[in-house]
Amino acid sequence: MISLIALFAVACTSSDSDSDTVDVPTVEPTAVAAVEPTDEPEPTATARPRVTVTPTPEPEGTAVSESESVNFYLRAFNSLGRGEYVDAERTFNTVVELEPGFARGWDGRGQALMLQGKYEEAMLDFDRAIELKPNLTVAYANRSLTRIAMGDSDGAERDARRAFELDEDSVAAQLVLGRVAAQEGDTDTALEWFDRAVETEPEDASTWWWRGRFYRDVLGVGNAALDDFNQAIELSPAQAALYLDRAQLYVQANVDPELARADLEEAISLAQDPKLPTIIERAEELLITVDERAAALQ
Repeated sequence: MISLIALFAVACTSSDSDSDTVDVPTVEPTAVAAVEPTDEPEPTATARPRVTVTPTPEPEGTAVSESESVNFYLRAFNSLGRGEYVDAERTFNTVVELEPGFARGWDGRGQALMLQGKYEEAMLDFDRAIELKPNLTVAYANRSLTRIAMGDSDGAERDARRAFELDEDSVAAQLVLGRVAAQEGDTDTALEWFDRAVETEPEDASTWWWRGRFYRDVLGVGNAALDDFNQAIELSPAQAALYLDRAQLYVQANVDPELARADLEEAISLAQDPKLPTIIERAEELLITVDERAAALQ
């Protein structure tokens, strides 16, 4: 599925790595009890629900052996999991060339394109996947995420509701519906959707991340946001966007600048490979604010 930590969010794929992480100290629960809600746009590279790889996809064509196309399909999804979106796109190109009637191949390439910010191209692939397989839940879910990234809330809601009709456990659909409700000012319904996503996939870092952002930016509940960001980082310690968002919470709550600095430096480090320029730029901007606050305290 998707940011969903690469659209906003959504959601890059949530994947673990062997990268070292900064040991960030915790704060007392009262330290960020309340923060001012913000209207800041989300970074273009964000957390997303984990990619769900179908272990035994069923290509619809007969031009090549099934094992050959399946091998390319799984290789492409492995590339997505490592954040190698360009390589994933290239491998999915091979999948759809070998099996042009294989709906999941088109959906997979759409995900790779979406995670590179190529939203218009991704939409075409999701459209093709749905044309080939009208009940393919993941294609509707991914298209809803792409529409959110493009600012099409109405279209995103339609696709998310269709995905939810097909599969009530579609985390991407739940998260998109939560975001749409939040945009419409229906915070109670939004929180219900975000809570449901966490309950559906508690081991998926992006579900905690999306709810954490909602607590921070919409409700202004700092402690709840901090708890969710901490949980997301515990589950997926190699996601740069998670550290960036926790640092932003620290900055908004005006707590110890060193807490924010540690997270921002980690976000910059993790955003080097694959390169995530938007996260790096935002982290560097926040570091200036942190430095100014630290100087004022001296």
